[in-house]
Order: sequence, then structure tokens, then C-alpha cells
Amino acid sequence: MPGVVLLAGCADARRGGSPFVSTFASVLPGGGGDVGKQAAAIPYASVDLSVDGRGGLLILAETTDELTFWQSSTRETIVLRDGYPESTRGLKTDLLYSRMGDASASQQAPWETAPADGTTAVGYSVERGWRDAQGRERAAAGQASFTCAAQTESKQLPLTRIDLTRCVETVAWANGAKTRSVLWRDPQTNRIWAGDVAAWPGGLRISWNVARPWW
Repeated sequence: MPGVVLLAGCADARRGGSPFVSTFASVLPGGGGDVGKQAAAIPYASVDLSVDGRGGLLILAETTDELTFWQSSTRETIVLRDGYPESTRGLKTDLLYSRMGDASASQQAPWETAPADGTTAVGYSVERGWRDAQGRERAAAGQASFTCAAQTESKQLPLTRIDLTRCVETVAWANGAKTRSVLWRDPQTNRIWAGDVAAWPGGLRISWNVARPWW
């Protein structure tokens, strides 16, 4: 199976106010191939993204406000908010929403405010909702801390190697579980270039590396 599939035409559907648009993309359940070569051959914003270790190159389908939509040729959709996983559609289990910070305020983006000193932790609340394999909707809440290293590290991405700051998000969930996620941000702009996020306790693991940025 080729790593990138060309779809003819596009369809526009809406669910919960989010657009779903067919586009050029790899088949998320399969993936494979040389992602760097694929990204170099396609002049569109792209990410090397996997869910629970399976995935491939995805091309940006649409943007709206802080959201970016990434869709496979078989219509699995990953939504990022400011580069962080917001929701998924079409997977066996789906992340329905992700919220950081007080529900009465704007979404918190700790990677934008956490100092790069290796010690200071930014604290905030986390709420996640998901649909399990049996179609039941679940939810969990917890308290998170976010810290960023004092020194940058060289990280290989699909199309380049750059110096990034490694940040760690640890969530203590109300049920006693703990999850740990890692983000790599630009030391100047604080934009996220890569990540490995635990969506909820025992749930999806979403990993990605930006190939061609969309900003």
C-alpha cells in the first residue's frame, strides 16, 4: 500500500461545528514508506502522525481559528488545537474533546507560558471526553503540571533537524491514574513541533512530528 493516496474531489460534512474535508493523505491505519521523501515531494503542510504506533504522513485538510484538521484517505480525522490534540473521529476509540484550564475561561496553552528553566511547573486542570470501542461516552478530569527544560536539544523531524525545548506534561487523574506526555516547542516562538501525548488514562497515544509547518 502506498504511503500517500490521492483522493479525487472533496466532501464537506459537519459534526459538532467541525469541518471534515477529504484531502491528500496517507492511510492512517497502515502508514509505512519513507515519510521524509513523501513530505519533500508534497508542497503542503504536513505531519508525520501516529495513533497507538500506527500512522503515516497526513496533509492539512483545513484550518479554523486555532484548529487544524488532518484527515486520512479512509476519513479518520485528527484535530489539533495550537498543535496539541483536541479530538479525533473515525477511530475505534475517539477523543471527543480536550480542555485545559478553567471551564469559565479561554483554553490554557501551558507551552506558551511555561518558562524554560527546568524547574518551574505551570499547573492547570484537565478534562477529556472519549467514546470507547462499544460506543459509550466516557470522561475524566485531573490536575496537570507542565515543565520545560532549560536547554534545547537537537531533534530530527521529517524534513529538517532543529533545536527544540523538551517539555513534560504530567496529569494526576481523579481516579488515581497518572499519565505523562512530552511536547517539543520552538525556543523562540513556543510553537509545538512534535509531541507524544496520552489522551486519557489507558487510552489513545497520539504522536506527531511536523514536516511542513502550516504557520
